[in-house]
Amino acid sequence: EMVASTNGIGFFVLQAQRSFAIPEMWSGILLLGVLGYILNAAFLLVERRVLAWHRGARASAEAT
Repeated sequence: EMVASTNGIGFFVLQAQRSFAIPEMWSGILLLGVLGYILNAAFLLVERRVLAWHRGARASAEAT
């Protein structure tokens, strides 16, 4: 997706890499990492709330 895109963060990182704009490239990579971390934390929170029954069922199955 990064290679074939014409806009977005991935495109920005590749353009910065191709033009040897190292600080801009690393800022894009850092932004992708932070964005990934935040999205992962948000999905874990949603998973805990929506699938609370699944964790409880799994814990009771492991106890038996």
